Amino acid sequence: MTHSPYCVLGNMSIDDLVFNDGSTNWAVPGGNAVYAGLGMALWGERPVIVAPVGPEYPVEKLGDRLDLSRCRPLDRTLRDWGLYEEDGTRNFVFRSKTRNWREFSPVISDLDSVDASHAHIAPLPSELQTAFAKALRDRGVKLISVDLDDRQLVALEARDRPQWREFLDSIDLFLPSRQDVETLFPGVAMPDALRRLRELAPDLSVIAIKLSADGVIVHASGAADYFKIPSIAGTVVDATGAGDTFSGGAILGYARTGSALEAALFGSVSASFAVAATGLSALVAADAEVAASRLRCLGARADSHVL
Repeated sequence: MTHSPYCVLGNMSIDDLVFNDGSTNWAVPGGNAVYAGLGMALWGERPVIVAPVGPEYPVEKLGDRLDLSRCRPLDRTLRDWGLYEEDGTRNFVFRSKTRNWREFSPVISDLDSVDASHAHIAPLPSELQTAFAKALRDRGVKLISVDLDDRQLVALEARDRPQWREFLDSIDLFLPSRQDVETLFPGVAMPDALRRLRELAPDLSVIAIKLSADGVIVHASGAADYFKIPSIAGTVVDATGAGDTFSGGAILGYARTGSALEAALFGSVSASFAVAATGLSALVAADAEVAASRLRCLGARADSHVL
């Protein structure tokens, strides 16, 4: 397969999942970088994954869909609890031997052999995301997308806004979840939160807020309207990784089309495969023709609303 222009910076992890109905699923291979990469891979790419990993991660389950040659080896893989609540919120808690998140995250030197032109920064400690965005741009990366981690977020007070403006000005696609946005803007409805984010970053190419089962809202810089796109997922077995998978599909869709709407459509279709099974199996087995059919169907269901 030819060299892919896409890379993902993030984590590889093994997840122990506890669902709101009391059911559990142990030792599920995952990680935000893996899900985002598979969100790209179902569209025919083989993205480079930049994420440290230990020897117990079952890489054979990835079906060679990802380029893991830049994954720095560690003594063990990041492991966490994934706890799901009745209202759909989720919390991932690092297990006792992997609580220092930075030890299991990439560092700037991991980029030395990466020559991708499009990069997604998955949820990482905030200072790393800021540093990576600058380092990638300095290396000539043309498109950068970022997803957040709500564990490190606080309400966005006025005094924080200059720092946020600088960060948002350094990237091209901002892809937070509803849970992230509710932390930034407590009590604010999602369309209003989208307006506030746009006020902070008027030139940011794409802002998309992922709404889980309610789909996504997306706005392009300078547009009078935003689009609301419903979920195209069928039966939802496990939502773990869906937001990361969306992000991978979104940057690929934007790179191919230059359209914020198409970015959200590609991302939504990618996410629809992630939720179809526990773990990575439905993504690894995803069929390109099925993905293309879902993309056509979903495009007809997008609604525009005045921002």
